[in-house]
Amino acid sequence: MSSTSTVRRRVNIPPAVRNWIFGGVALAWYTVSTFGPLDLPAFAVVVLLGVLVMLSVEPDVCSPSRGVTATRRNGILALSAVVAIVAVACGMNLLLGRIPIEAGHAVLATLAALCVALPRLAETRELPRPAVLGHRELVIGVTALVAGIRAYQAGETVVAMVVIGLLMPLVMAIRRIRLGAGSPRLLGRRVWALQSANFWLFLVLLAAASLPGTFDVWRIYAPDAQAFVVGAFWVGLAAAALLVAFPRRRISATANGLTLLASVFLAASLVGTVSGPRDAVRIGVPFTDQWEVASGGRSALVNNHWTLAVQRNAIDFVRLVDGKTYRGDRSSLENFFSFGQPLVAVADGRVTEACCTDT
Repeated sequence: MSSTSTVRRRVNIPPAVRNWIFGGVALAWYTVSTFGPLDLPAFAVVVLLGVLVMLSVEPDVCSPSRGVTATRRNGILALSAVVAIVAVACGMNLLLGRIPIEAGHAVLATLAALCVALPRLAETRELPRPAVLGHRELVIGVTALVAGIRAYQAGETVVAMVVIGLLMPLVMAIRRIRLGAGSPRLLGRRVWALQSANFWLFLVLLAAASLPGTFDVWRIYAPDAQAFVVGAFWVGLAAAALLVAFPRRRISATANGLTLLASVFLAASLVGTVSGPRDAVRIGVPFTDQWEVASGGRSALVNNHWTLAVQRNAIDFVRLVDGKTYRGDRSSLENFFSFGQPLVAVADGRVTEACCTDT
């Protein structure tokens, strides 16, 4: 009598082959997305680049005791990455008036790519116990940080929120299926309870961040998609909250740190949304009929100009007719209902100078 058993085998790609394949694709993606015709959200470009860089490294699960260590080389790489991240965090404010705006976007994209690529060069070694920080985890952690900064600086915070709401439960489910998940009884232990509380706090703040008119921009620019986007966002948050109750057995310092940082950002943004400016000057609106604000306020949640100093106090108004901002082809300015509408002064004053142009 014989018995058979199924053996699951993991296909191991030689490190040199893995490096050349995914490293080459990552370089091609950076070139096309930075200098090519693609017009994608900045954070999406960073995320895909980070995934490709991560895939060029051997999976952490293949050698759980191999991790990033404190070496002189890693210190230099970390310092270089910090310098690049600070420049990315300053955004276009650092470059406006110094170089053309098109070149500025390429510079920021290159610095963001550099931040993601540097962790690929980090040294690792076998440790006497499971590694606190794996090589792939380092790449993904830096990628998430840079992608969040790029979303903020590029005025894509609202889009990033929707993407997180949709993809977060999907990624969590896949990782729990592949790597296993623990029982909710694990939450009775302090370390898992704190981790789950950290994730739940982020989800609560993410839900709260959608309330102060954050998704109104979808109603203005994509009215047919708004109901689907908002509904999918809330369903995704509910699914993610449920999955948090089934924690992975491994505590991730990187995931917890990034989640806490994101919670701080959301909390600060919510405070900014409801706070008023000091010594505010009351003015009127520059029109007589009813328009709507597409972007304006004291937070990146409601104002995609907020991170750019020269546009921080700008307000984007749109004129809606039957719930739409334009008719026909939106590539023609004349088709927008706001085009050619009269404007009025927003406050009493004296005209000291007038000029006219042919445009």
